[in-house]
Amino acid sequence: MQRDLRYMAERNAKRYRENLSFLRGYDAAADAGRPLPPRYLEKAGWVWAVERVRADLKAKAPEKERFFARLYHLDGTAPGTPGRDSEVIKLSMELNVSPSTLYKWREGILADLLMAAVQAGVLKPY
Repeated sequence: MQRDLRYMAERNAKRYRENLSFLRGYDAAADAGRPLPPRYLEKAGWVWAVERVRADLKAKAPEKERFFARLYHLDGTAPGTPGRDSEVIKLSMELNVSPSTLYKWREGILADLLMAAVQAGVLKPY
């Protein structure tokens, strides 16, 4: 169960830009007062969760926020596959932080992302 939740959080962090693009496609429908599909609400919840975690990290630990954004390519496209172990190794060299520390940061960030998803109503723990 815990592994499934972690996988879900990481998958949605990787899909942040895709989800954001999906939401922009429905802006006109939302403005016109037409009903939005349930899929829209789910993606909106995950986008909110990622942005909430980023904002919290930026306020408390800017290095972790920069790592989160770079690992999952939140700000733009970059070469490589978001979230892969090879990305962690590259970032450890760029940020001058040991890979083991970055792995701990990643797990903490994903836990925060799960908590934010619960707050957004995307995940229901019970």
